[in-house]
Amino acid sequence: MSIAADRLPDQLARGLAALYVVVGDEPLAAQEACDAIRAAARAAGHSERNVYTVQGRYNWQRIFAGGDNLSLFAERRLTEIRVPSGKPGIDGAKALEAYAARLPADTLTLISLPGLDWKAMKSRWFTTLASAGVVVEARPIERAQLPAWIDRRLARQGLRADRAALEFLADQVEGNLLAAQQEIDKLALLLPPGAVTLADVEHAVVDVSRLEADALADALYAGDGARFAQIVTDLRDAGEAVPAILWQVTSAVGLLLRLKSALAQGENLSGLMRMLWGRDKQRAPQIERAVKRLGLAQVETALADLALIDRQAKGLERVGDPWDTLLRVGMNLAQPAGNGKR
Repeated sequence: MSIAADRLPDQLARGLAALYVVVGDEPLAAQEACDAIRAAARAAGHSERNVYTVQGRYNWQRIFAGGDNLSLFAERRLTEIRVPSGKPGIDGAKALEAYAARLPADTLTLISLPGLDWKAMKSRWFTTLASAGVVVEARPIERAQLPAWIDRRLARQGLRADRAALEFLADQVEGNLLAAQQEIDKLALLLPPGAVTLADVEHAVVDVSRLEADALADALYAGDGARFAQIVTDLRDAGEAVPAILWQVTSAVGLLLRLKSALAQGENLSGLMRMLWGRDKQRAPQIERAVKRLGLAQVETALADLALIDRQAKGLERVGDPWDTLLRVGMNLAQPAGNGKR
C-alpha cells in the first residue's frame, strides 16, 4: 500500500499498520509523517521506543535479534530504522525482507528512507516492505500547487491570505516546504487572526535584511563559523525573531541534504551542480565546496537541530535556547568531515 504524505492522517485514523515506510526527499513532509506515526504509536500504547541509524557496514542483527522476545508483560514497542543513504546493502536487504515476512508482535516499525530511484523502488527488499506495510511518500509540492498548500497551512493559524500574497510567498520559498512553514509561523507570530494582504507578507518577509540573509547562507556554505556566529549575534541583538531567519538557514541546509543524499545514491556531483548552476550560478561554487567538505551525517544532524530550533521558538521544547542551538548548527557545519563523502 502506498499513499502520499498528506493522506497519512486519514490512514492513521482508520487504525495503525504494523509497518510504515516513509520515503522521499521532502524534509518537512517526511518529518511530519514520522511525527504523526510516532504520536499515533504513543496513543496506541507503544511506549518503548528504539531508534537505529544505519551507516556504512552495519550489524543488522542488532536491530532484529530481540524482535520476538517480548514477554507477556512487556510494553508495546516502536522500532525506528533510519537508512539515510537509501542503500541497505546485500545483508541489509536480506534482513529487511526476512523481517517484513515475519513482523514481530506488539511492535510498530517505522523505516525512514530518502527519495529512491525507480530501480530501488522495484528492488525485492523495497517491494517486500511495501507489501507488508504502508509506504508514505514524502514528495515535493509542485509550484502550481504551492499557493493552495500555503493557504491551507495559514488557515490552521486563523489567517486568510489573498491570491497575490500566496503567490508572493510561493515565489519566495522556491518550493522549500520547511521554509514555507517557517514563513507561515512567522506570520502567525506577527499578525492577528484574519485577512493577510500582500503588503503584510512583503513587510514580514523583508523584515530581515536580504544582505544579512545572504551573508548567513554564505557563511554556512563557506564553513566560516566565526562569521556565522557574528551575524546570528547581530540579528539577535537587533531584536529579530528566530522564525524570521530560521527559514534562510533551513533552505541552505535542505539544499545540502538533497545534494548529499543524491550523491549517496550514486549520482554524479558534476551533473548535480550543472543543474544548480541555472538556479544560483553565483553561489554554486561555494555550495559545491560545502558538499565536498561536509558529511551526510553532519547535514542530517543540522536539519534535526533546525527542527529543534523550530520547537524551541514555538515554546514546544522547554529545554535550551533557540539562538544557542542556531549557533551550534553553524559551528557544527564549520567542521570538516574527513573526506566529506559520508
